[in-house]
Amino acid sequence: MKTLLVTIIGAVLLAACSFGVKMEQKEGFAPRTQPQTIFVVPFTTIMVPAEVSDGLFDRFVDNLNAVQAQDGLEYVILKQGLDAIDAKWLKKRDYVTGEVFAYVEEVGSSTASIRAKSRISLFQAGQASPTLQLDYPVEIFYEKDYSTLDDARHKLANKVSDSMAQKLSEALAGS
Repeated sequence: MKTLLVTIIGAVLLAACSFGVKMEQKEGFAPRTQPQTIFVVPFTTIMVPAEVSDGLFDRFVDNLNAVQAQDGLEYVILKQGLDAIDAKWLKKRDYVTGEVFAYVEEVGSSTASIRAKSRISLFQAGQASPTLQLDYPVEIFYEKDYSTLDDARHKLANKVSDSMAQKLSEALAGS
């Protein structure tokens, strides 16, 4: 009975904390209707465990590549951070960068949660500031008797990468 009550409370809290991706299209944003290359810069992470950040970025790129044939866009990973890339070269190209921040793990006696915020920014050729920004606060609840911290971290990384890749693809396709 106690487990059922905790599960119901957890489900209600989870539903209440499913914020969704907030998309902001800024001046100069243009959907991409013809084949082209979009460069993906490694994400910046602030105090985020490697199990989350590495898995999140890898899956994000995998998701983009999975829809590559459908949307006609090619995604190329840049191996360096923004500080190591020639700014003049980058300004002439479309590129995506992201960050994961405000990462918190809270552990109680029988339940726990992980929450984080993520942001994806699309810079289009010739634009000094992002033309599209996606913000995604997310929280994962779990019962310690039925799940582990590693599982919850993996779920959080998957949820963020799947949602952000889908919304970016939709925006670039103009839908």
